[in-house]
Amino acid sequence: MDHPFETARAAVLAALSAWVEADPRIEALWLQGSLATGQADLFSDIDAYIAVTDAAFDDVWAEREAVLRRLGGAVVWSPATTPGLMAVHALMTGGARLDLFFEKASAAPAAPRPVAEPLVDKSGLVPRLRLDWQAPMPAIARNIQTIIRMTRQGATWPLRVLGRGQWPTLAMMELDLINAQLAQLMAVGRDPANFHRNAFSLAPLLADKQRELLAQLTADALGALAAKDVAALKSVHLRILDALVAEGKAACLALGVDYPISDESEAEVRALIDRSWPARNETAAPFA
Repeated sequence: MDHPFETARAAVLAALSAWVEADPRIEALWLQGSLATGQADLFSDIDAYIAVTDAAFDDVWAEREAVLRRLGGAVVWSPATTPGLMAVHALMTGGARLDLFFEKASAAPAAPRPVAEPLVDKSGLVPRLRLDWQAPMPAIARNIQTIIRMTRQGATWPLRVLGRGQWPTLAMMELDLINAQLAQLMAVGRDPANFHRNAFSLAPLLADKQRELLAQLTADALGALAAKDVAALKSVHLRILDALVAEGKAACLALGVDYPISDESEAEVRALIDRSWPARNETAAPFA
């Protein structure tokens, strides 16, 4: 039996194809993302692109809410927030997630992209698409180096919120360090193009040992946080820090750039946290 999300996704894809086939203003429909690469699972969303004739583009874009209704209806939708990007992001009836991108037919072939899986092509446009997108390595390298620096310059934040007794805030910080920042460094170390992946989709891209490490750190952090065990949380936090350093160096190596922090400075940060981590009786009363 198909999963309800998979059934809902298939219904949206069928409605998309039927709409494009019937609307003479639209020349082509294709997929990008995991549905185009064959890496999708039951829960993958739809990254769909349409090429609209230039003369009709503004009219079709203005009809975007009506289009979503034609595709089965959106529970909630939002326009894209990236300047210049003409797209809608929608949670469709039944649970399917749809990202629908609108492009002018004259401009679509010139835009580099990693993959395109045609669904409807009425004008022979899809074979003319440029499938030569390359990850912008220098920009990714700069971003990764900055993220590493920013994370480390904020290394005393856990000490501060723990000292103030802000356990919910501390839980958010520790889990983010593990499952957002550490996971991203792991993913970039395997393939720099993964920098642009959704944070919720990183785990399947990692090696088994990396996923196991994330799972173990998460479980240990949750246990220490639930028990408000300051000593146990210190041990977990130092392991997280050690992993951030190791995976940060691996990511920089994959990017061909220097690790932005010296070993001496990393050792000093670790020593500062080690000696400054409060004992249980030094934490403030939690905020009311």
